[in-house]
Amino acid sequence: MVATGPKTGESFIEELTQIRQEFQPSAPPSQGIPTREAGTAKSRRALRGGFYNHTFIGEQYLNCPDKTVRRKQLQKVMDEGGQIHFGGPVVSHITLAKWEGNAYGVTDEEIERLSMEDIDPEMLVYQGWRTAVCRHEHFTTAIGTSYVGEGGTYLRVVKEPEQVAKEMDELRERFVSWGVKELDKAMANALEHNVADEDHGQFSETVLREDCNTPELQDRFRFNYLLRWHSFRNIF
Repeated sequence: MVATGPKTGESFIEELTQIRQEFQPSAPPSQGIPTREAGTAKSRRALRGGFYNHTFIGEQYLNCPDKTVRRKQLQKVMDEGGQIHFGGPVVSHITLAKWEGNAYGVTDEEIERLSMEDIDPEMLVYQGWRTAVCRHEHFTTAIGTSYVGEGGTYLRVVKEPEQVAKEMDELRERFVSWGVKELDKAMANALEHNVADEDHGQFSETVLREDCNTPELQDRFRFNYLLRWHSFRNIF
């Protein structure tokens, strides 16, 4: 059922925040410091079948007719794919994931083997669904789907900066205690996602606040936002 009138941008964001609060307690925590066993399992799952390096981000770019938003989305494509290809300092998220996997004890040989395996069936379905949403839905829904993960990072960095900094220090200390030698590489994935996801999360929130401004658009995004939260709770 479509709402009778659009909410203001701020009211809509408040509603999405309430939905986040309803799901977050029961969703697997994306923040915090995992044990080595949990970090190893998470890395193996992410690297199985070849790292899914945000195919949907390219679809979000191609799907967006607004030049200002599209330009920002292009920067995001460059961030995820590796700024080093364009003269920047940041490597691709694929490389960051491999470095982090090494720190948790996943060897290069195992990463290569995992990349040749089939991904989990539920992950395959999820990836296909999200790519399709980003390809075919209105650009506000496509870009707004990132508000679940990146939006959460953005909100944490804004509201809990000391806690986020503490977690990064604790993660480094754990890597040291495990005898990890290349600490900068081990930390790069977590640090980059806190920096980049803060910027990207703010971007998706701005798109939802300013451009998702009709009853139909808000209703359509609300539907897909809830599906994203259900996938977080049941898959990740």
